[in-house]
Amino acid sequence: MYTLFIKEIRSFLNSLIGYIVIAVFLLINGLFLWVFPMEFNIMNFGYATLDSLFILSPFVFLFLIPALTMRSFSEEKRIGSHEMLFTKPLTDTQIILAKYLAGFSLVVFSLLPTLVYFFSVYYLGYPQGNIDVGGTVGSYIGLLFLGASFVAIGVFCSSLTDNQIVSFIVAVFLCLFLYMGFEFIYGLALFGKVDLFIQSLGMHAHYRSLSRGVVDSRDLIYFLSLITLFLLLTHYSLQHNKLRRLWLPTRLITAVIIIICVNIIGHYFFTRIDLTAEKRYTLSTASKKVLKKLDDTVYVEVYLEGDFPSNYKRLRNATREMLDELRAYYSDVEYEFVNPSESPIEEERINTYRLLQENGLQHTTITRQGKDGVSQQLIFPGAFITYKGRKMPVQLLQEQIGVVEEEYINNSIQNLEYTFLNAFNKLSRIQKPRVAFIKGQGVLGDRFLIDIANTLSQDYSVEQVELNGNINALTERVPKDTLGNYRITNRFNTIILAQPTRTFDEKDKFIIDQFIMHGGRVLWLIDPVGISMDSLQNQNMTLATPLNLNLEDQLFGYGVRLNYDLIADLNCLPIMMITGNAGNTPQFNLVPWYFFPLITPTNNHVIVRNLNALKTQFVSSLDTIEAPGIKKTILLASSAYSRSMRTPVVVDLNMARQKQDERLYNKKFLPVAVLLEGNFKSLYANRMASELTDNPIIGFKEQSKPTAMIVVSDGDIIRNQMHRKTGQPLELGYDQDTRQMLGNKDFILNAVSYLSDDDGLISIRSREIKIRLLDRTRINASELFWQILNVVAPIVLIIVFGIAWTIVRRRKYARKI
Repeated sequence: MYTLFIKEIRSFLNSLIGYIVIAVFLLINGLFLWVFPMEFNIMNFGYATLDSLFILSPFVFLFLIPALTMRSFSEEKRIGSHEMLFTKPLTDTQIILAKYLAGFSLVVFSLLPTLVYFFSVYYLGYPQGNIDVGGTVGSYIGLLFLGASFVAIGVFCSSLTDNQIVSFIVAVFLCLFLYMGFEFIYGLALFGKVDLFIQSLGMHAHYRSLSRGVVDSRDLIYFLSLITLFLLLTHYSLQHNKLRRLWLPTRLITAVIIIICVNIIGHYFFTRIDLTAEKRYTLSTASKKVLKKLDDTVYVEVYLEGDFPSNYKRLRNATREMLDELRAYYSDVEYEFVNPSESPIEEERINTYRLLQENGLQHTTITRQGKDGVSQQLIFPGAFITYKGRKMPVQLLQEQIGVVEEEYINNSIQNLEYTFLNAFNKLSRIQKPRVAFIKGQGVLGDRFLIDIANTLSQDYSVEQVELNGNINALTERVPKDTLGNYRITNRFNTIILAQPTRTFDEKDKFIIDQFIMHGGRVLWLIDPVGISMDSLQNQNMTLATPLNLNLEDQLFGYGVRLNYDLIADLNCLPIMMITGNAGNTPQFNLVPWYFFPLITPTNNHVIVRNLNALKTQFVSSLDTIEAPGIKKTILLASSAYSRSMRTPVVVDLNMARQKQDERLYNKKFLPVAVLLEGNFKSLYANRMASELTDNPIIGFKEQSKPTAMIVVSDGDIIRNQMHRKTGQPLELGYDQDTRQMLGNKDFILNAVSYLSDDDGLISIRSREIKIRLLDRTRINASELFWQILNVVAPIVLIIVFGIAWTIVRRRKYARKI
């Protein structure tokens, strides 16, 4: 067998046609990947990745490999040497394997020069070496398995005929059908749930999984099964003994049944190895938990199709890869990519845009610099997810103020798993978590909470609760057993105190305290200082004084202290003010208002990670206090150019008109929001009479079970603005003066999700995917060099090898005179 294998390799290397075929393969790859200004061009794409190679190579393989294998048996038949071949002391299986392994070795030989592309991208990375080596290795593994399958098909087709051209054409057709045919049938969506099974029969679905750098045992079993099947068919087609043909079909059918059984077993018992550096295709435990709860088809309609800049193509590709990853664990995930701008009729496009906006998808305008000048393109980077008749829009692109496009697109890619799984969880959830807004104590009115309340109600059961000394306002007694024993449980997962302004009495504090002791979570949005813009409507100055809320001792015991001060920050939002007059007409302009700090989250915690900047109003600082067993995480803080002004503070609008002395703004990162987690001690421990602590109706607890709370020293952070002319509530986070959408709503939603999320889904947001860019400066300085290197060098390597092989062969076999 080894002798025949070497003979086949030498036969190929001794012929000029073999080198020409490989050179054409490398030339096509080189031109498309490095020269032609198309979407495959690596330098135009701008990212340190070889994804374009693994997308393009299968289509080149469709012609290369049939050309390499068409001589395997057809040439033997044409010259009549196949009869002699089968008389040698080799079994039919050894002969077939020798020719197959020779063909596969030539495929590997043709791929080796493409390592030039790898080293080029490695060198051009920013910084140098900024390429995912593990992911690239995994992608090469996928390409080798695809090539091995094409070789098996080519060898089989060569065994059917003595005409090399016929063998080549049949092999190309079979490879193309098995690679894209089932994908085409799947795209027709004619068979319902069977469509996914049809797609899984094709090579494209399995290669696409491997080409991402994920080695899945199901994909390996599929390719090995396909190779085995075609080698068995080759064995059958070459049988020259008619007597043996009588029992061969039985063996073939038995082998096919075994192959099918192995694939079925492999579908349910599989393992996956994610070779990518950031394990970007490894789903979290929380995600798998959500997928296990699904029991119906999830249909995802993604509106990220079209001619986009490379950044948005990367988001589109990452979205497709994430959906493939979800499908790997839950096969009933179906998706479709739609181009909302595909209609050539402008009226139809406008109607499509309007429908998408009405159904909850936000558009983004892309500005592109082309040869004909600057152009703008409208896209809808979002999706609709449908499950059991319920439909939900999700926004895939998360733009951030002050963040460059490449970075916020990368942040959006990092959040794809959370975006999809959070939507799946919401659609499949039978019972919504319960959230309560505490009423009374002078909290914000309904009209200032209407937007966040309506948004939360989509995913939570939202209620309003007045304490009024009612011991059962937040808790309830439920049967513990059949003996009439009861236990105290919370009625809500999370409660929200939104900017209270009146004093809490001890009974209401006790009710909140015991809610926490029984595992309840609290979002405290507290202003320790009393002041608002309303007090500046008719006068230029007002006095900010401390509020007596009677919460200091309670929060202090939990591990935080709210300071009676106001933060002024040079990084602030402007307000509209009269700055002069033009004749008798007042002139309005935007001027910086230092008491409205613009908080840009810098912490990498899942609650604030990748959030847009937040608007605050008359915010105070806070300090954390030593509390045993409590973990404290600062979520939000002022900028590096801020100051703390102790109350009472005279707040004068003229500050906005005056240039500030920057030397006064020397305080850095004053905390304004903190997450507290752990086992809290009750404020009323050792303070209550035994007849109360032992009362089963009260169910008093001195120590809480593990729970969490978030304390923010600004109640306005949850307050939506009212339209100045119509008086209608605006979306939380929208600022009328600057017309910007800030991150307030996302912060509140993330905070409530973190506090109420028993599945731990929000922890997925901590995943970080590195931006792997090419060094644009280095490319611009020597673009022609890299084009020539990557087009010419691989071909030169093949030519040099061919010349060296010829010289060695001539020296070995030349006659000595």
